[in-house]
Amino acid sequence: MGTPTGCKINLRRRVIAVGLIWYRLVNYSLPGSRPVEVTLKIGSALPRLLERRYPTVRPTYPLLTVLYLLRIQDIMAVPITDNGNNRRAVFGFSILPKLVTLTAKNFDQYLAGPCEQGSDELDSFGMDDDVEKLLESFKKTKLGVALVNGKVKGESRTSFVSLVDLLRLYKTKQMESDMVVEEVASPLLSMPGRSSVREAVKTMFKLRQRRVFIAGERMFVSDRSIVDRFLSPASLVRVPGEREGLALDARIDTLKKTAPIEVAARTSLHAAALQLRREWGPCLTIQDRDAVVTPWDVIMKPWESGRLTIRGRASA
Repeated sequence: MGTPTGCKINLRRRVIAVGLIWYRLVNYSLPGSRPVEVTLKIGSALPRLLERRYPTVRPTYPLLTVLYLLRIQDIMAVPITDNGNNRRAVFGFSILPKLVTLTAKNFDQYLAGPCEQGSDELDSFGMDDDVEKLLESFKKTKLGVALVNGKVKGESRTSFVSLVDLLRLYKTKQMESDMVVEEVASPLLSMPGRSSVREAVKTMFKLRQRRVFIAGERMFVSDRSIVDRFLSPASLVRVPGEREGLALDARIDTLKKTAPIEVAARTSLHAAALQLRREWGPCLTIQDRDAVVTPWDVIMKPWESGRLTIRGRASA
């Protein structure tokens, strides 16, 4: 005996209704939660990440040698490997806070000592880990950088992933936000040009800022500018005991300065991300305002406020 036509129609409607409910559950978040449509893996977001080669060093390598690697190869950090375990790295922000506490004698010993003492521990991820998990790590460490381990054609590789890398997801529309730069901007940190490097580093570390603007100028110096000063020929040819004073007592307006990219207050975060990807270590400033916008502001602030959408697939 066949099923009545009315029953077939009701059954079809129920199937369609269940399908719609399931679609909405998968594609939309609950009110107040961060909108994540499909889980996005680090490997899917940044498929060529492990192709970037970074030199790895043992914990006993002299710190000064590692600083040279940072400068010569123009890389963000150098990973430390200890019996195949990669959990630490040397980078500008890991070195400077301790440097400013040292005496002239200890300053030279520190640079000649093992690089491990100038490193920080970083969270480590694989290419199959979620981007959301990565953002949780950035929120916890406040660093905006992590290690990524994996293999390329059977060869083990260690690389870094940072907020600067994730900016490209705005271009592929795997990240989207309805916010504009004036909603995420941070107050501009500035100090008089006569301030010493020592004073600047202490302030930068206290406020977790990687750059400080010169008061009265639309120019900034960064942790990288300071590291470069330590490695300048003028600093390195000085006799032991004099390098510390030459580097740390220098005025910040004598360091290499960089001009920010000026944008309008209502610039979208998509447009801001494209601007920030143009070069290493940039930042934006809002026209006629003492406000700065960094990769942290463009990604972490909308994510923490629930106004960043992360998609598992790139849009055309």
